[in-house]
Amino acid sequence: MTFAFDPEASLTPKEAMANAKKSGRGNNLLLSIDQIVQERDIKYVRFEQYDLYGIPRSKNVPIAYFKHYLEHGINFYGGILTCDVQTRCAPGTGYGEEVTYGDARTIPDLSTFMVLPWVPNTARIIVDPHWYDGRPLLGTPRILLKKVLKKYHDLGYVVRFGFEFEFYLFKEGTLEPAYGSQPIFLTLYNNFDVDYLYGMMDTLQSAGFRIITQNSEQGPGQQEINLDCRDGLAAVDEAQCFKYAVKEISRQYGYIASFMTKPWIDRCASGAHIHVSLLDRKTGENAFLDQSDPEGLSPLLRRFLAGLIRHAPANTVFTAPTVNCYKRYRPGVCAPTTATWGFENRSVGFRIKSTRGQSTHLENRLGCAATNPYLSALSTLVAGLLGIEEELACPPPALHDVWADPSIPLLPATLEESLAAFSGDEKLKAAYGPEFVKVVEAMKKWDIEIARQNCPAYGTPEFKLAISPWEREEFLEIL
Repeated sequence: MTFAFDPEASLTPKEAMANAKKSGRGNNLLLSIDQIVQERDIKYVRFEQYDLYGIPRSKNVPIAYFKHYLEHGINFYGGILTCDVQTRCAPGTGYGEEVTYGDARTIPDLSTFMVLPWVPNTARIIVDPHWYDGRPLLGTPRILLKKVLKKYHDLGYVVRFGFEFEFYLFKEGTLEPAYGSQPIFLTLYNNFDVDYLYGMMDTLQSAGFRIITQNSEQGPGQQEINLDCRDGLAAVDEAQCFKYAVKEISRQYGYIASFMTKPWIDRCASGAHIHVSLLDRKTGENAFLDQSDPEGLSPLLRRFLAGLIRHAPANTVFTAPTVNCYKRYRPGVCAPTTATWGFENRSVGFRIKSTRGQSTHLENRLGCAATNPYLSALSTLVAGLLGIEEELACPPPALHDVWADPSIPLLPATLEESLAAFSGDEKLKAAYGPEFVKVVEAMKKWDIEIARQNCPAYGTPEFKLAISPWEREEFLEIL
């Protein structure tokens, strides 16, 4: 299995737009966009793409030039995908010095046009980068995700996702937490600033985000917001946009919302769990459900789960993308440390929720808050698909507290260990394709080197025992 480049994927923006116009759906989208622009008095459109960390990189286009860039594409530096959190360009990715630091031309996805109610008279459209000869940049997580979603479609399945996010709130200027203590689910802190929290959620919902729950979490200033499930790419586009919408809106109220995984060494880290199920495309029935099974789980789910478990060490480069993330994986602090599964067991990496029927699904609990949702979804689906195709046998569920079980192998404890696991997982790398693998390996080596240069304690036991000033400067505001 591979998601490598195929000639049919080579398109110019003009060709992509022509194809969209040929289809009724494309024409309808264009008409709908025209109507929205007029009715909402849209004056600017963000053309936005996301780098390997999920950080949005965009250009604002006055509405007079919007149609021009829809048809001809808008240029971005091709290596923007491989800039780090502080926009230092990593070497050896294939997108920098190897192509003389050239531009890519982006193809807009009409289905992603969204009015941004937190920015006056502004909309956004997501773009996918292609070289000027039409070849897609296959180091782009969203492009690969579209390919793997098509694989599932061809197998007869619709992928359904649900995302949940934890994040910390800091007072702008002082960087003090928005409130103190460890107030999980405490009503007083659910509504610690009603104008802000309700204002933010009202704004998000007016943009189309489907929030299902909000509550205070266990750390000082820590909140959790969960999104309703959606199908396919739309779910992941929503999740990715959600993170930075929260950050933008929070700034307007005097807060910095941070998805940095571990801002406090002695407080809970922030996670980003992803819920997934497969539906039969023909019947709409949940393909993870088997009413004849004593536990209600289909063979398909068990193979999918076996793939997640088999490739979890390698995929930790995505679920824990920064050196700071590995301070989350400690026993007894509600973060999973092993590639295990169970029923309603919070000590495992993959949890089967108690709901059955059409709501049967699994929860991948390995993701840190800093995880790029595109990579969270991509790595989950690729590993699951390998499990399905290879008909892997699923181990038995963990029925005990695995944090207290020293016999179970731990997941990688450092970025170096996860990179080694990734580099050694030949089947997983073959599935992703060589271009993507080159980008990932170069970026993770770069992350390690930057940490080593800027943090004298890096690589020592002491590094794990504190949050360095460098980590906060590097990750807190941008992630």
